[in-house]
Amino acid sequence: MDVSIIVVTHNSVEPVARCLDSLARHAPACAHETIVIDNASRDGTPEMIRDRFPGVRLAANRENVGYARGVNQGIRMSTGRAILVLNPDIELRDDAVGHLLASLDARPRAGIVASRLVYPNGRLQHSCRAFYTAKAIILRRTFLGRLFPRAKALRAHLMTDWDHETPRQVDWVIGACMMARREAIEQVGMMDERFFLYFEDIDWCYRMQHLGWEVWYEPASTMVHSYERSSASMLRKPFLLHVLSLLRYVEKWNRLSWFFRRHRETLKTAVFVCADLVAINAAFFAAYYLRLALQARFVYGLYPLDWYRVFILFSSLVFVGTFAFSGLYRVQRGTHWTEESIRVARAVFLVFTILLAATYLGRIRIYSRAVLLSQAVFSIILVAFFRRIVRIVHRQLVRTSFDLKRVLLVGSAKEAAAARRLFTADRDTGIDVVGAVTGEEGSLCAIGDLSAAIELHKIQEIVVLPSRHERELLVSVLLHRGKSVPVRIASPLAGLIGQTARVDEIGGLSLFSVGGGGGGAMRRLSARCLDVAAAAILLVVSCAAWTAAAIAGRAPRRRRETRFGSNKRAIRWPRALRADGRDASDLLNPTLFVYLLTGRLALAGPPAVFDTRDLPPDPPAARPGIAGRWRYAGAPDARTAIEDELLAMRNRRFTGDLVTIARSLRVMAAGRYPDWFTQEVER
Repeated sequence: MDVSIIVVTHNSVEPVARCLDSLARHAPACAHETIVIDNASRDGTPEMIRDRFPGVRLAANRENVGYARGVNQGIRMSTGRAILVLNPDIELRDDAVGHLLASLDARPRAGIVASRLVYPNGRLQHSCRAFYTAKAIILRRTFLGRLFPRAKALRAHLMTDWDHETPRQVDWVIGACMMARREAIEQVGMMDERFFLYFEDIDWCYRMQHLGWEVWYEPASTMVHSYERSSASMLRKPFLLHVLSLLRYVEKWNRLSWFFRRHRETLKTAVFVCADLVAINAAFFAAYYLRLALQARFVYGLYPLDWYRVFILFSSLVFVGTFAFSGLYRVQRGTHWTEESIRVARAVFLVFTILLAATYLGRIRIYSRAVLLSQAVFSIILVAFFRRIVRIVHRQLVRTSFDLKRVLLVGSAKEAAAARRLFTADRDTGIDVVGAVTGEEGSLCAIGDLSAAIELHKIQEIVVLPSRHERELLVSVLLHRGKSVPVRIASPLAGLIGQTARVDEIGGLSLFSVGGGGGGAMRRLSARCLDVAAAAILLVVSCAAWTAAAIAGRAPRRRRETRFGSNKRAIRWPRALRADGRDASDLLNPTLFVYLLTGRLALAGPPAVFDTRDLPPDPPAARPGIAGRWRYAGAPDARTAIEDELLAMRNRRFTGDLVTIARSLRVMAAGRYPDWFTQEVER
């Protein structure tokens, strides 16, 4: 197949009909196929295409996935050696496609070629342009462009000082019509799907040129483009999409943005320090005015607020210093709010102890101990809350494709493709895979060229995949990575050794040393105390909830199943089932918490299984858990879940149990269990 023609539509039934009609009238002589991606049109576009153009391959999406994603969907469906992307409001003339293909074939380094576009009245459309500058953006996006239509920056951007009658290599071409070489797409990648609409074309052309491909304007090929500047009105949604895409483009490629992203950890630390200071001082004022409101209950009076100025400054410094010492400014993505809240509480307790000791040893009597204690309580709440808000805002930015971390993979082509799919599937990772160093065809660069590639492609992190763990290669990566680019080494061992591992040097060997984790009598005693305390509270709540459900006639049906823990002891597992057969909330199952109180179950532990053959060989004995990673982590089967849980139990401390339990609360309240837990497998 020579050419695959891709048209992405959304509520454009009349324009796309004219486009496909013109394609039928001026069909290229070369082998070609036409693919239409419809983004959830409600104007009858899919039905019209099926009726009038049965030879067109149609993919009708249930939702509007955006222009770039629609084009990529078409590229994946295509088979041609050249990909022609057309807007639905394009109409072909003469042998326009043939001229484009001839131009592409005549220039081996041409990654993209584009037609000369004209309005329906024959007037030239400035479809090839120079890259944006700050002046050009201001003139194009504001009324200033109308006041100064002959401004030098605007003329340079639109290339109006050239007659557009000869072929020319250009910076970029608008996406209404662009033919891309498949070989170039395979190396550069498809359109960036962070751009829902607008700027995906300029980004594609920019990336093409980064990797040595050329972008050409071909006037021998002429097409009609019924172009409407729908993004020009500030009151319309297209304008907002245009601005959003512009910000994404600037954030991705601007040098100042690159500087900030290279120092993102410092900036994030500064944001958290500022948020903590606001929370800490808000906590102090809340504590002070609470103490003032309760003055009638105290013997001694409260000193004026002015007397606390030095204390406020001193306590702020102690808070920030203690938080830094406790590792609260080593900001990591994916930190669960429960884990962070526990670490904040520990750090605040330490600060409270320091401040209390300082005021006592210094014999400073003007500072109220009640204010200190209240400030500590409020600080835990407000610091955790403010940090939670910061993380939520950042997560939303990442989900809208801002602050993505540009990552270079080092590994085999197969590994790199698998890793790219994993990162792409989970938007919360915030990872933008730039490319891969594979040592094979299509590799972004050689190891020796890493430093230049990092600068050229604005790479922020390198991930070395398991097949490239040879010492010589790792040393080469570390030597050529530049000054501020961290390297992560992907290994299946990472999930096994936990966060307590350290590196030791013994007899010339570098060894991972994995500590005993949370083992020991004190660990077991603290876990049992937690179980009893939680059981006492949850049993009361569960009995009340079950009674209320029974009064309302919605009490769940009870059932007991014989299951086995990792110690291979049988247990009659209590289940509470709704009328439709699904599991009810754990809070409607008091027997679970009776078992927890009597020690037959643990609050956090491995799951109980139907068959001992689901247990790993010779597992360590552990009581089955009501909660655990297996409730929310998505393990594919019982054995994997048990192995993961037992390893996690060995590596985590008491606070790790609290985090695991807190993360399980939502699924416990909803009564959600993994499928393999509720469905007995026939053997």
